[in-house]
Parts: sequence; C-alpha cells; structure tokens
Amino acid sequence: MVGLKIGLDIGTGYVTAAVEGKGVILCEPAVVALERETGRVIEAGQKAADMIGRCPDAIKLVRPLISGGVSELESTEKLLRAFIERICKNKIFKPTVVATMPAGITNLEKRNILGCILRAGAGRATLIEEPLAAALGIGVMLERPYGTMIVDVGAGTTGVAVITMGSIAVAKSVSVGGNDFDKIIKTYLKANRGVAVGRLTARKLKHTLGGAKMRDETIAAVAKGKDMSSGMPLFFEVTAQEVNYAIRDSIDEICNAIKGVLEITPPELVKDITDDGIFLCGGMANLYGLDKYITEATGIKVQIPGNVTDAAALGCLRALSEENYLSNNSYHFVTLETLNL
Repeated sequence: MVGLKIGLDIGTGYVTAAVEGKGVILCEPAVVALERETGRVIEAGQKAADMIGRCPDAIKLVRPLISGGVSELESTEKLLRAFIERICKNKIFKPTVVATMPAGITNLEKRNILGCILRAGAGRATLIEEPLAAALGIGVMLERPYGTMIVDVGAGTTGVAVITMGSIAVAKSVSVGGNDFDKIIKTYLKANRGVAVGRLTARKLKHTLGGAKMRDETIAAVAKGKDMSSGMPLFFEVTAQEVNYAIRDSIDEICNAIKGVLEITPPELVKDITDDGIFLCGGMANLYGLDKYITEATGIKVQIPGNVTDAAALGCLRALSEENYLSNNSYHFVTLETLNL
C-alpha cells in the first residue's frame, strides 16, 4: 500500500496542491497564524490571510516563503503540515510529494525545502524547477526535441526557462513578482500622494487598475488610506496611469530576464519559440497587457494557457505520474533518513 501522490506548487503567495485522480484540491495563501508565546498554529491559509491587519498582539502572522524559497524553516514546516494534514486527513500511509522550486537555487536551499516537506508529513519527496513544472502542467510533450519557452510570473519570483525533451535547456529566475508590485504601489502612494495604504488595499489596486500597458479608456478607483500629515483616515482616488507608472520598472525587469534567456538560447530552439510563441503562466500572467508588452519587447507572440495558476501543481503531479520521467531526468526521491534529518 502507498499513500497519496501529491503535486505541490510552493509559491511565495500561494500553495497549490494537486492529488492523483482528483486534480487541484487546494489553493490557499502561504500565510500561517501563530500564537506568539508558544508558536502554536492557530490558522493556516485563507483563514490566516483574513487576519492580516486585524489580529491582536498575541498572534503573529508569518509569510515564511520569500522569493519561492524558505525564510523561516519552522514556520514553513508548520504551514505545510497544516496543508498536508488537510489533504491526507486520517490516511495511514504518508504521501509521495513532488514540489516546485525556483530555478537556480543552491543545494542548501533545496535541502531546506525538502526537509520542511518531509518533516511536515511527506514520506518521500523531490523537487523540480517551477517553470518546468508549469510546462508539464500545460501539456508540453516530454520526448519532443523542440524548444518551448515558459515565463512563470508568481508572487515572489519570475522564472524564465526554455524546455526541450522534458528538461530545462536554459533558465533564469529573478526576484520580481506580484508581491513586489504591492510594495511598490504602497511606496508610490506614500511618496507621491502622502497617503499610507495597507497591503490588502495595494493588492486590490494592483488587480483593479494595474497593467503593463495603458488601457484605451481612463479608469480610476476610490481607495481607503491614512493621510500622512494628519494621521486621519481618508478616501482618495487612484488612476490606472499612476499604478502602471509605479510598476513599470518591475515589468521591464521581467522583460529583460526573458531577453537575457533568449540571448543565450541555441538558435534552433529560438526558432521553435518564435514559431510557437512564449507561454505565460503564474498568478500574475493575467495582469492587463502583460502579454502584449512582452510581445513588443521581444518580437515574439505570447500565449496564456487556461490554467495559469494551477499549471505548476498539475505539472508536478504529471511528473509523478509519468513512469520513469523523474529518474530519467535525474530527479530522485529522498526521505528523512536519506536526507539525514
């Protein structure tokens, strides 16, 4: 008897899990609420995220995943344990997990992520690069000698990779994502409008007004904030032009990463990419005009698959389900014993 097979996309903003035979069954914010004195888990996921800006001093909210890596080992383990227990319920056998990692992380960072997954309740685990997982999730052929470019724009990182024959030929990861947009919007409004807003307000403005390109029509939104000079609450209007101006440098950084990968990609694979286009995935893939902006910057058409937020988790599950795929591509499972933890 074996436990469940789980594909786990461990992102800075969200943790998404897909289970064999069921598909995606969990997609929750990567936030855990802990009792400050004891470290006991109070809530994890969406219920913890709902406490942001509203919890008492006795409770601390932790986002333990930064730029796709682990910043707090103990909190990450508690977060993942809560999710794995929710998925497995009372099953006796421990699950087998394939999880995502940013491209280019160190062996120590890989070890830390694997350790957290195993201590959180997995029986066996291995890691694959997030852009590769996204490619597998959107149905890229494993055995085909053909180049496919994946751009995975998440909350903490953007991964750019060229995939051929089921493995990565060229890859780069930059620490730019949706969370950075939130911080930049907050900083812009404070510096240019004299108004302080919370993280949730900045995120709402990003989704409502944000874009890589300007819309044909002028749009604006009314937001709540605090006047920096008087300290009093106020309502104020923000335009899409302001939000787009604030995040433009970060958008350009993503485009520069894509161009950097194209520059070092073999010509034969670049031809394939030019023919088929760039595939844009991740939680920020649907940012208004991002696909068109990348097309203008690179000269290559951009496609957005239908399952952009679930692709990496589904890809991990596909890697786990395809016979011999992982071992043939040098991805090996470890346990607590073999990891010497």
